[in-house]
Amino acid sequence: MATSSSNFLVSRRHHGVYWKEVSSSNIENRKKRVADRRRLGAKDEWTPSPDSKIRLDLSSKLCNRCRTIDLGTYLSSLPYLNNSCDLCQILSKIPEDARNKNPEMRLSEASEYVRIRAVPESKPKHISNPKGNSRSSLRLELVREWIRICDEGQCSRSGGCCPDPDRSRMPTRVIDVGDGYTACLVLTDKENMSEGAQYIALSHCWGMLSEKQREKSRTTTNNEKEWRTQGFPVKELPRTFQDAISVTRELGQRYLWIDSLCIIQGEGGDWATEATKMEAVFKNAYCTIAATSAKDSTDGFLNRPLKEIDLRYVVVPRSSKPSDGKVYICTSIDDDFDGDVTKGVLNTRAWVLQERALSRRTIHFTKRQTYWECGGGVRCETLTHMKNANLSFQSDPEFPRSIKYRYVSTQIQLFQSLFRNYSTFGIAEHTDRPVAIESLAKALAKALDTVVYYGIFECFLHRSLMWQPAQNASLEKITYEDNRMPPSWSWMLYHGQIQYLQLEFREVEWDHSVQFIDDKPSDSGTSSKGHGYVLEARVRRLRDCKVNSEGVILDNDANEVGLVNFDTQSGNFPPEGPCAIMGRETRDDGDVDGLERKYYVLFLAEGAMQLGRGTFTRVGMGSIQQRFLHFSDQDDMARIF
Repeated sequence: MATSSSNFLVSRRHHGVYWKEVSSSNIENRKKRVADRRRLGAKDEWTPSPDSKIRLDLSSKLCNRCRTIDLGTYLSSLPYLNNSCDLCQILSKIPEDARNKNPEMRLSEASEYVRIRAVPESKPKHISNPKGNSRSSLRLELVREWIRICDEGQCSRSGGCCPDPDRSRMPTRVIDVGDGYTACLVLTDKENMSEGAQYIALSHCWGMLSEKQREKSRTTTNNEKEWRTQGFPVKELPRTFQDAISVTRELGQRYLWIDSLCIIQGEGGDWATEATKMEAVFKNAYCTIAATSAKDSTDGFLNRPLKEIDLRYVVVPRSSKPSDGKVYICTSIDDDFDGDVTKGVLNTRAWVLQERALSRRTIHFTKRQTYWECGGGVRCETLTHMKNANLSFQSDPEFPRSIKYRYVSTQIQLFQSLFRNYSTFGIAEHTDRPVAIESLAKALAKALDTVVYYGIFECFLHRSLMWQPAQNASLEKITYEDNRMPPSWSWMLYHGQIQYLQLEFREVEWDHSVQFIDDKPSDSGTSSKGHGYVLEARVRRLRDCKVNSEGVILDNDANEVGLVNFDTQSGNFPPEGPCAIMGRETRDDGDVDGLERKYYVLFLAEGAMQLGRGTFTRVGMGSIQQRFLHFSDQDDMARIF
């Protein structure tokens, strides 16, 4: 096993050898524990602040009053508004009843209606506007400014979050967006790519498309050569792809990666190979465009309901108070990143979890506004900069490398929360459940210096196995091809929402005999070593008890002594059925003999004998008191498939 003894304490007692999770006493781990408790103990809230890094060189048309407006002016005393003045048009959005209801409210306090931001003292940079017909030039000028802030390392992360240009890290194919009516599919070999080539990646929903729509949005063996040599008309692509090409051009980039165009789909394609490279594709992208508001590739994301006139920016050269200096004033809309992005239609899809987590920096195009996300936090169109301690792990441009610097209990909570959330997302092909998170799982395993197999980490083997159907949820077994079927002890065998058994960090001793065993080589491609694994553990049988239809284990007097959480609703377990020992409580709670100590087990179904040993499959997980397990002098090791 890859489990380090520095994280566990050996306890040699009767009924086997157990590992007890303990913490090191060195100063560094104590510091990590304190920092992680602060992160995990923090409320899931955003901390907003004015974005003082923005340097927009705007030309505003102002009336005489607004050129030197007093930010301390009461809303109720705002004079007649000039229709030809940009600032007056913003102020006209403040409802009349709001002015009358709060007569003592000053303009500087009216953040519900207008946002006022100080302009940095340094001279604004000239921002060039690349060629192209953008329908949202002001919005994209702001995006270019966010990129400048990040590139210059002003995003709260020294050196910025953008990966260094490297031709060797390019995807197999990209789209050359050009600057005209056509785009072209390009193979990224040395002959076609310059040394400093970069690309933008698109994260989007495929949606339920008709066969005709799908043909226009994917590369196949029938059109791949034509699209490479002759290109394809941009206007014939789905609207989301057209918008992505427009944004790529506006940002001054030449290459764009779109999965359905850059991976050959269908029979004879290379999807199976390319799908395993998602970590490199999104991690090495210049940035990721997230079509967050588009329900499918025909929807587009630049044509949002909020019109450009509804979100205005004005630069006031100087207010009546010299201390105020030059300020930006813009329309106020809610900065609801959780509602607009996290709960947006795109982020309900299983594939997108790893795309967002692995991207170093992302532009989220939502229905209400555009957001920028990188290692420095989130920037909004309202010139607001926001941070959230609970999301800093996924926003880390070096994700998931930072996990190895965190305390062990935090590492466990992080991987469990990722997989728990992933299990709630929708996926068109249920058999893609292992593949859609494979790159993310491999990246986590690499950071933890361990092996991961179908969502089970070897370094946290016992904790990984403590999954069960989420409350009020049911799991449905997925029909896989034989060579791609996950083992029975992996939650990826099922479709549906899971949760993990929550055990206090120091209140369980794990059985050391539970381990991965190399099986015959597998074609599944889900292991970093290219092997298949079975689970080996000590198997014991129940005695003097029975399991009712609800999974409650009762003794002969009908007292509850344990519980089975069946993996499917059709659970059934025999009175003397087998179970694999995972661990046990460290506390006896006054039980001198330890007979009432709780054991954590996997409940098993019996299979055929192999090489003189029993074989089993998992049917559930739960707990049982020690006295209702039949222990013998000899350990009965068995393999669980």
